[in-house]
Amino acid sequence: MKFFSSKNMGFTLVELLIVIAILGILYSVVAPSYSDYIIKSRRADVQQQLLQYSAILERQYTRMGGYPDEYTFSTSDYYDFNYTSDATSNSSDGTSFLITASPKGAQKSDECGALKVDQTGEKTANLSSCWIN
Repeated sequence: MKFFSSKNMGFTLVELLIVIAILGILYSVVAPSYSDYIIKSRRADVQQQLLQYSAILERQYTRMGGYPDEYTFSTSDYYDFNYTSDATSNSSDGTSFLITASPKGAQKSDECGALKVDQTGEKTANLSSCWIN
């Protein structure tokens, strides 16, 4: 009884090199598209956070009659948040605010740059197409 044949024992080196070359080509096509998708999804997440923070500040305005002079945001791996208000120190008498989310780390290459929202709900970025409506 013969268990192994001397033919067809495995793949040849040429066959393996062809498979590796095909995988390399597929990766070079897919990787940039995947990176763009990740950047856009992180941008959408931070836009949602900015709108939530804005809603919190609007509730504060309704309850206290003004925006606070300081506001602390939760930390993010991909964006730094900055809050500015015209309120005086240690009070809630501000009539305007601006929240800015600046990309950092892996998100730094985002073409939209810093995303901003103010008390009127105006949303701005480097490109007009950056905010999801």
